[in-house]
Amino acid sequence: MSLMKKVRDAAAAGGRRGLAKVAGVGMVMGWRVRVGGRAAIDGTKERAGRVLSAAQALVASDLSGDLNRLVAAAVKGAPTVYDKAMDANYLDPALRSGLGGSYHRLFDGGHTIAGAVRAARGVSADDTVVQEALGTIKALLRDASTPRGLPLATWDKSTFDSVAAALESKFRIPKAWFYELNTYDAADLLGGAIGVVSVIYRWNRADTEEFARLASVIGTSAAVSANPLLMVVSVVAMARAYNKANSADEFAEMIDGSFKGAATSGASLAAIAVAGTAGASAGVALLVGVTAGILAYKVSDKVSLVAVARFAKDQATVIFANAREATRRS
Repeated sequence: MSLMKKVRDAAAAGGRRGLAKVAGVGMVMGWRVRVGGRAAIDGTKERAGRVLSAAQALVASDLSGDLNRLVAAAVKGAPTVYDKAMDANYLDPALRSGLGGSYHRLFDGGHTIAGAVRAARGVSADDTVVQEALGTIKALLRDASTPRGLPLATWDKSTFDSVAAALESKFRIPKAWFYELNTYDAADLLGGAIGVVSVIYRWNRADTEEFARLASVIGTSAAVSANPLLMVVSVVAMARAYNKANSADEFAEMIDGSFKGAATSGASLAAIAVAGTAGASAGVALLVGVTAGILAYKVSDKVSLVAVARFAKDQATVIFANAREATRRS
């Protein structure tokens, strides 16, 4: 019987009980709609979370180069006065020899965001403030889409060389990786943006294990790609996971989530590497990577590192007890 028919019947009966019954039916139906709507939204968010986790690893793979090339194609063109203003120190013959050649953006002072704004200010008397801002942004994007990227901050070259040499000699950290850690490109920006969205999206909703999984995915991607922006997000996410763990069991969940996150990232990266070796196009590699990540996400839900560790501990205890008893008898 439809709700409208019940209303008509109650009205015909003329009783308050009938109307109250109709109101109760309406409230129940409204509650069911709200609950169903929330369930659908939660399901959609869960699927979105899995896709984000898979996508996070993709920007750390070889596909990052394809993304940078897409950005480069979108902003390509002849150097403008803003490009030349940012490169002013490097183009100066008196300064050029001490700025590291193709690595000059880290040392010339004109390629950080603040440095670019200072360098571009007033270089074109004919441009408005808006045109100047757009010209500066385009110049930054043009450089961000190249292999050298843009620096987070300007280094003194001698200081950078000293620190890089110390890291390489004491910790076997390559100088090239240290350079990457101090710079970012268009793919790094996208990876950082995905990481921020993922963390904000799950800040209050995710449990300890889920947040630790997210932090592990972000951290693995940051380490593989040497993405400094993503490393900051990873530290924040792991701190949040630690903060959410209020008991020994939840700390175990945090460890479990970290293991599962690393497995998800590893599956995506490995799948993309295999697809690239097989000569697959970027689109196919993207599809393979997302699929592998989502499958790893689902499979890892059924495996608990903590449960495996506890099983191994229990078995070791049993074996030790049996061995001790055998020794006592002999």
